[in-house]
Amino acid sequence: MKFLITGDLHLRGSSPENRIDDFFEAQLNKMEQIFKLATENKCEMILCPGDVFDNPRPSFDVLEYYIKLFKKYNTNCDGGIQFLTVWGQHDQRFRTRDRTALKLMDSLGYMKTVDGYTSLDSMYGIDLYGCSYGDEILIPKHDDLFNILLIHKTILDKQKWIGQEDYLLSDKVFKKYPYDLIISGDWHHPVFYQYKEQTILNCGCLVRKTVAEADLTPHIYILDINEEDLTYSLNKIELEYESANKVFREEALNRETVKENAKLQEFIESIKNKSIIKNLDFKKNLETMMRSSDKKVKDIILNSLEEINEL
Repeated sequence: MKFLITGDLHLRGSSPENRIDDFFEAQLNKMEQIFKLATENKCEMILCPGDVFDNPRPSFDVLEYYIKLFKKYNTNCDGGIQFLTVWGQHDQRFRTRDRTALKLMDSLGYMKTVDGYTSLDSMYGIDLYGCSYGDEILIPKHDDLFNILLIHKTILDKQKWIGQEDYLLSDKVFKKYPYDLIISGDWHHPVFYQYKEQTILNCGCLVRKTVAEADLTPHIYILDINEEDLTYSLNKIELEYESANKVFREEALNRETVKENAKLQEFIESIKNKSIIKNLDFKKNLETMMRSSDKKVKDIILNSLEEINEL
């Protein structure tokens, strides 16, 4: 049984700061590549670890294009590729799932959100567990089956910056949750950890949104599970993409700016899931606090808030 594994998609219509190409077209192209690779490799399912959309309510144009694309490949219909995902924080509106793009795509049948346990192949013993953002991780019911966890949560081998809190340590995850394969999202940089027969992987973001991600190589994995003995293989495939100097502003790619943007991204990641952003007046309060700040610095910070969900 074959699966295509991707990372966070963050589908959107607008171009992020410092991207000079047609960002929407770049995303659409990579999604087309994903479906073609799934078809060529005879994958039955595409597994996405959440943050399908960059905003819970994207424009009608964005929805129209992706509905057409998913319809083209007959997703989640008889004879078509199954697209399975979980809820990321960007897919939810103020931590709720009603009246969102992901719920619409699920209702229309183009995607299926996995909530908890589901059996993918009862005959051969392949089980899938979904863990959306903020949900509790379940323990596999059957340790003699091939168990997959699809989760929107940062999993790392160590803390990446002082004060980072909202993540799980890979060694503790391996010991506590006996999954054969854990497909994680949320963190935009690829990870690949193995312990004995267990694997944790994250493909990272589909398209590079910031210069802090400029050096990343967009890729997917093909998971092939042998249904006779439940052994498996993972084949990494790089997607076609443009070099960083063709898609990012030249001045944004100099070494000093890249370091500054990387630090800024760390700041964003460090606060995006904390209670402070649940206050709807956070942006207003921040603007008040920065009244005496340099305009250039103020603009950088306010523009970067677009990378934080729900502001």
